[in-house]
Amino acid sequence: MKKSFERNEMFKSSQMTILISYSLFGVILIGESLLMNWEKWAIFLIMAGLILAWFLHIGDLLTPDVRIWTYSLLMMATFFFYGIHQTSTFDLAGVMAVVIMIYIMTGMKSLIILCIFSYYITFLYGILSMIASGEVFDSLVVSRSLLHLFLVGLAGWVACVVIDKWHEVLKRSGEEITLLKSMTEGLNDFMANISHEIRTPVNAVVGLTEICIEKEDDEEIKKHLNSVYDAGRRVGEQISDILDYSEIDMDKLVNNTEDYMLSSLINDLVTGFSSSMGKGPELIIDVDASIPVVMNTDVNKLKKILWHLINNGLKYTKEGGVYVHITSEPREYGINLCIEVSDSGIGMDDYEMERILDSFFKSDSGRSRSTNGLGLGLAIVNGFVRSLGGFLTIESEPDKGTTVRISIPQKVVDEDVCMKLDHPDRIVIGAFLHFEKFPHPQVRDYYNAMVRDIVCGLKVKMHRVDNIEGLKRLSESVKFTHLFVGKEEYESDSVFMENLAKTTLIAIVADEDFELPEGSHARIMRKPFYCFPVINFLNTDPALYETETEGRLLCPGVKVLVVDDEPMNLTVAKGVFSRYEIEVATADSGKEAIDAVRINDYDIIFMDHMMPGMDGVEAMKRIRTELSKDKRDIPIVALTANAVSSAKEMFLREGFDGFVSKPIELTELERVIRKVLPASKIKGGEDGLKEILPLKKESDTGNETGKYAINAGSDTGNEAGTDESGLSGLEELGINIKNGLRYAGNDEEFYRSLLLQYAADAERKRQDALRFLSECDVENYAVVVHALKSTSKMIGADSLSEMAKELEAAAKNGDIATVNNGHAAAMEMYEKISAGLLKFLGAEESSEEEILEFAPEGGDDK
Repeated sequence: MKKSFERNEMFKSSQMTILISYSLFGVILIGESLLMNWEKWAIFLIMAGLILAWFLHIGDLLTPDVRIWTYSLLMMATFFFYGIHQTSTFDLAGVMAVVIMIYIMTGMKSLIILCIFSYYITFLYGILSMIASGEVFDSLVVSRSLLHLFLVGLAGWVACVVIDKWHEVLKRSGEEITLLKSMTEGLNDFMANISHEIRTPVNAVVGLTEICIEKEDDEEIKKHLNSVYDAGRRVGEQISDILDYSEIDMDKLVNNTEDYMLSSLINDLVTGFSSSMGKGPELIIDVDASIPVVMNTDVNKLKKILWHLINNGLKYTKEGGVYVHITSEPREYGINLCIEVSDSGIGMDDYEMERILDSFFKSDSGRSRSTNGLGLGLAIVNGFVRSLGGFLTIESEPDKGTTVRISIPQKVVDEDVCMKLDHPDRIVIGAFLHFEKFPHPQVRDYYNAMVRDIVCGLKVKMHRVDNIEGLKRLSESVKFTHLFVGKEEYESDSVFMENLAKTTLIAIVADEDFELPEGSHARIMRKPFYCFPVINFLNTDPALYETETEGRLLCPGVKVLVVDDEPMNLTVAKGVFSRYEIEVATADSGKEAIDAVRINDYDIIFMDHMMPGMDGVEAMKRIRTELSKDKRDIPIVALTANAVSSAKEMFLREGFDGFVSKPIELTELERVIRKVLPASKIKGGEDGLKEILPLKKESDTGNETGKYAINAGSDTGNEAGTDESGLSGLEELGINIKNGLRYAGNDEEFYRSLLLQYAADAERKRQDALRFLSECDVENYAVVVHALKSTSKMIGADSLSEMAKELEAAAKNGDIATVNNGHAAAMEMYEKISAGLLKFLGAEESSEEEILEFAPEGGDDK
């Protein structure tokens, strides 16, 4: 039990108390020795003992147990010197009683016995000295002696009883604490298990409800289904919070670090919030352009930290907005990522500030009970921040808002900046943004700060006006290449804006419900208005938006090798490249691509990034090595679903000659082809493209930065011109036909071939996923569901794509439990859709023969 006391705070403080008591006793005794003319040599010994004791304490020498015994022995020696003088014999009892009471703090009965023993020895020595000096022992002296002996013994007995009782209380308390911890762990385990069990049916409810919403025509029923869908998503989020909190409470958090790009993380967050913001508070995200492009941390924890902080800000802000400011501070180990989330919401008082990090506490103070949630958000944020080695501070005032600041250490993988312009000297930026239209002053400050930081961070000049007349005057003297315009500002004179858009790239910053008129030359930049879409827009080549082009791009005789492990992507690539009279060969792995390059000549290679075994970067470098042996040079272009601005820079640094994002956009593809191929291999046609227009509305990924539709005349190339009546049966399978047709270039025949390819590959992919899951091969499992995510999105199976996305994220994080819980529901939906497609297309018996023309090839296409 002694060891438990060593860890006890009382024991730690008792050492200092005994040392101070010993020092005071020693100093008093030195003074009395000088006054009473006692032995002078003893004074030096007392001083030496005091110096030794303080030397041991200050230097933290020896163990605490040895130190306290040293102090005690020195004190008892000093006590003995005091007691051997006859004038002090009958004063010993009172002094020792006080000393015994002090020693109770140590919880060590052995020290109490030392005190009693020292007193009896000293008192006996004093009595013997009195006898030797001829002192007369009358009844009073005898009774006083016996009384003192009894009182010191009684004090020692009481001290030992107190220590025993103290031991019993601490033992019982320890057992109760252990029991409570065990019960808490059991409860947390139960909550974690039940949350895992609930998550699967909830995901099924959400997915099936979304399918029903897409099929339902009755607006009243659709409204109710949307309520069910929203409730299901909210339950799913709360289950995730419970699981996170359980890990924090049980101290079982494990950091799974990986390289990441802040741009990708922010884009994912914005996608999640953009669909649920509606007409609520403004969300402004301001990112310092100098933050490194690639860093290393636990990305899932960082994403959840930001999600909870932004969600809390939006939840408690009825009017105004939420401002997210992300900067960095250089350190020896990399950087500190500094995140500041401010809102103009209800704020908190002192009582709420004291409890805000407590679990299940919700800040409302009776002012608002309209908020949802379990009250775990900031507790989870605090736990994750501490797990990542960071710290958190909170400032708040009632009715003025709250500011949360976080600093998290990050390793830097690539020191290049996360935002930069390709050709800053070629662009002239204008802005018709009248922030005074926002009634809340903090929102105006937030927007002004973001625009200022973007301009200063990129070191560019922006011409900004706040009224239409000022824009008209400025446009007469300044030729803009890029212009940002607010929705209300656009509507103030849409005719002038459309005329200006014929020669200038114009982005309309607007909410989800805003649509441009048909034939508009402007494009929509959906809110939230933040830095990364701005950078993508500024890096867009204005030539892509000119109303008259040189004609249709044709590359007859050009041989292209497309490398992708997903057959559907190969099918799409063949369909896209056939428009340009390009001969297409395919390879489904990096190894097969290397073999193909050894025996064939190609004019250009398009390489997927994420492939099993050998990824695209490694395959590209090996192909470069093979080409160098024969002194050949073939341009290699990265073909990837990572479309964030900094991803392009990363691939170019690795050695790729160009970058095209998936789904393939024709304008970007043509730009890259013109860049990497010699002019002699490119021809123009008479029936060229008349206009390149932005899509009216983006897919539900929320990415507004680079999606285009091609208008090749009045009757082709746009959504309105495609007859979907022959595909209406697909809606019953939960397929968004418009999204699927858009990815297929609004070519229904091509879209049907994609559907057939998708259905025919389903059984093989399900078996691969099941095999990798049973082998706990999460790396290859992630590759399979990554492909499922992309191909499902491509045909318009958005719900299944989202489920595959969650499985991919869980597999990458090694979260086997989440994968196991979500796998069955995803595969069930996959089987239902693929079987329905085969039935719909009438291909149950002949699907294998019908898809032979889309199989990967090693040589030239016919």
